[in-house]
Amino acid sequence: HDPWNDADSDDLCFSSDCKDDGGEDCSAFALGNKDCLLDDGCSLCSCTCFSKCQDPCPFDAENDQDGDLRCGDIDSCPYDASGDMDSDMVCGDVDSCPMDAGNDFDSDQLCGNVDSCPTDAENDADDDNVCGNIDACPYDDENDVDDDGVCGDVDSCALDSENDADSDAVCGDVDSCPWDSFNDADLDGLCGDDDSCAWDAENDADADSLCGDVDSCPYDVLNDVDSDDACGNVDSCGSDAENDADDDGVCGNEDVCPYDAENDADEDDICGDVDSCPYDAANDFDNDGVCGDEDSCPFDAENDADGDLLCSVDDPCDYVHADEHDADSDNICADVDSCPFDAGNDHDSDAVCGDVDSCRFDAENDADDDAVCGNVDDCAYDAENDVDEDSLCGDVDSCPNDAADDADGDGVCGDVDSCMHDAENDWDGDGVCGDVDSCPYDADNDTDGDGVCGDMDSCPYDAENDADGDSICGDVDSCDYDSSNDADGDLLCGDVDSCPYDAEHDADGDSVCGDVDSCMYDAENDSDGDSVCGDVDSCSFDVENDVDVDLLCGDVDSCPYDAENDADDDGVCGDEDSCEYDSENDVDSDSLCGDVDSCRLDAGNDADSDGLCGDID
Repeated sequence: HDPWNDADSDDLCFSSDCKDDGGEDCSAFALGNKDCLLDDGCSLCSCTCFSKCQDPCPFDAENDQDGDLRCGDIDSCPYDASGDMDSDMVCGDVDSCPMDAGNDFDSDQLCGNVDSCPTDAENDADDDNVCGNIDACPYDDENDVDDDGVCGDVDSCALDSENDADSDAVCGDVDSCPWDSFNDADLDGLCGDDDSCAWDAENDADADSLCGDVDSCPYDVLNDVDSDDACGNVDSCGSDAENDADDDGVCGNEDVCPYDAENDADEDDICGDVDSCPYDAANDFDNDGVCGDEDSCPFDAENDADGDLLCSVDDPCDYVHADEHDADSDNICADVDSCPFDAGNDHDSDAVCGDVDSCRFDAENDADDDAVCGNVDDCAYDAENDVDEDSLCGDVDSCPNDAADDADGDGVCGDVDSCMHDAENDWDGDGVCGDVDSCPYDADNDTDGDGVCGDMDSCPYDAENDADGDSICGDVDSCDYDSSNDADGDLLCGDVDSCPYDAEHDADGDSVCGDVDSCMYDAENDSDGDSVCGDVDSCSFDVENDVDVDLLCGDVDSCPYDAENDADDDGVCGDEDSCEYDSENDVDSDSLCGDVDSCRLDAGNDADSDGLCGDID
């Protein structure tokens, strides 16, 4: 009666046509209804029926080995009655941690359900109640107490945030001088970093800005100023390197004659050690090789050359005996007087001494032969003596017969000059001499009547003389009041042109001429301030010019920085939306937006990894 012929080979047949006393088929209960497999097997099938239905699990040779009322052929854990309690896909009978889905994740031999730190193999090694996997300092129970970013277990100076800043092997928290590696080397009570002289206990005793350890003279502020290897504080002559070389009791730096003990005995401002005549203030004044204090004539090098017993300072004529000195009393000794009897000594230098000269004061001796010596002749070279009485003698008068002497200086004397007061003699040929001609160089005499003669007039035919200053006279200037002469070429002179340098005359109508208009075709002149004029600006009112490139200018774009313009329609633009494609914005608050969240309503995201999100598991 078993169509499967003991399919599970457990030596128990199954009858598909087994009927109870009431005629009910029991095969369905034996196959699928566990309530038919109670100990007596008779809850739904009569004892009579069950005696004929011997196999409770016809496809399970072990017939529900774990006793969980699920036959082995349909039981995911046929040997585990609790059935994979931690949902880790490992049945409890072979699961090292049946209640820990992570199965001792940190491999510390403690299952996660009883492990205080399930992801820390050392289980809070420093006993600070913070598991190692989230402990900034897993081996330092004080967690970097000095806040220097170095954990105490590896920090050479756990209580010194500077970690022995001066590198003297003494941590700052116990270092008397934490910033001085020598720790007050000079023992003056000041740490080196605060000590101006870290190696000088007296700290520059002489206040010369040199510390004692490098100061050659630590108690001499001038530091052996005379460089004699004796410091000033012990040097008898601190500023004299030779220390009173002449032993006169005066140091060389104060001694007017440092090498002359008598200090210039003759007071000639030359010290005796370099004075050729130390006792002669004049120092052999006459250079005769005899010092004045020993010279009979100290001011006479020849010492009374004429033998009249008069030294030169007292002898008016050194080389003439006293009784022959100066016969004509001209203070010239006879031995050098060219005219010894003429006190004037040929006054007119005509080589004739005055005592025999007919004109002793006229070297040319009446040159014009008018019987009057030149020195008293008004015209020494003019025998007629100034014919035209113009106070110019004939020999120097260019016009001896013209008292005015060529008044106009034209080289023609007035007595024969047609225009005697016009040097150019009617230069412009208008028949009027220059001295009475209003325009002596202009034959037309100021043609344009502007008060400026033609030869001096830049525009002789323009009374306004180039009114616009463009170097073109008005009589030939197309725009005589416009210096730029219609600069913009619009056939309007600048003096009547509203925009003299803009041929288009304010093309955009903003009352600013094009030549000074930053945007000559944009009346609003770059309204959005993006340095692009409105007439060529794709977004004339958007300074960023459609920054999100969605073909909508920022001034009309609901989301100017979001090219998709609030793609999830949640009322928040994409550039400010934490989840720009999730209108509910991470509804389960698991930091995953709905569009990329496999379990958008389950913050744990299928915590038990059974393929079912928590909200429907």
